[in-house]
This record gives sequence, structure tokens and C-alpha cells, in this order.
Amino acid sequence: MDKKYTIDELQHITGFSRRTIRFYIVEGLVYPPAGSGRGSYYLDSHLNKLLQIKSLQERGMRLDEIREYLSKVRPEKPADVGQVWVRYEIAPGLEVNVRRDVDEAKRDRIDEIVRLAGQLMKEGKENEE
Repeated sequence: MDKKYTIDELQHITGFSRRTIRFYIVEGLVYPPAGSGRGSYYLDSHLNKLLQIKSLQERGMRLDEIREYLSKVRPEKPADVGQVWVRYEIAPGLEVNVRRDVDEAKRDRIDEIVRLAGQLMKEGKENEE
């Protein structure tokens, strides 16, 4: 499991300033933190990417060269960074998982999908009997 870091901890470990870390995020070199606002945090994958950038800089690579290099290597995106999922059980053994941010934005539509799916499963079971 990934360790969680604050931006201050990343700053201390990497030697990059807060401003530089945020710049790399805006530039797409590093994924945004998980969570939001004061509750946001960074994971080992963020730290590793920043350390990789630092290492490339120390080898004399310019930012545009680093960007090109990183675009050619497989991106290390943290799994489900900051994502909270809502589980809807349709029937025993069948469920739908929806990211909370989607759930909040489209709750009425999702509730309707879950209701219809449950109804279809119930009708299918009755037809089998």
C-alpha cells in the first residue's frame, strides 16, 4: 500500500519547491494529488516520478527533453487516486460500482439504472422458475 505524503514532505524529500511541484502537475509531468483542498495527498508514485525528474535533470536534461522522455515510458498512474467508489448491489453476486464524483453528479440516472437492472434480474429469475 502506498504511503501518503503532504506536499511539504515531497518538498523536503525531493528538494523541489512547492511551486515547482505544482508546476510539474500543471505541465502534466506528475499526476495531480489524490483528494482535494487541504485533504489532498501524494503517493509513492508521485514521489517516484519527482525523483525520476530530478535524476534526469541531474544528467543535464532540459524540461522539454524530460517531457519527451517521460511521454515514451509507460506512465505510472496511481490506481484510483483519490477516488471513492459507491457499490450498488443489483442481485446476489451482481453489483455496479460507480465513482462517487459520478454518483453525486448523476444520482437520479444511476438510481434509475440500478432499479431497472434489479427489475430485469428479478423478472429473469421469475421466468426461470
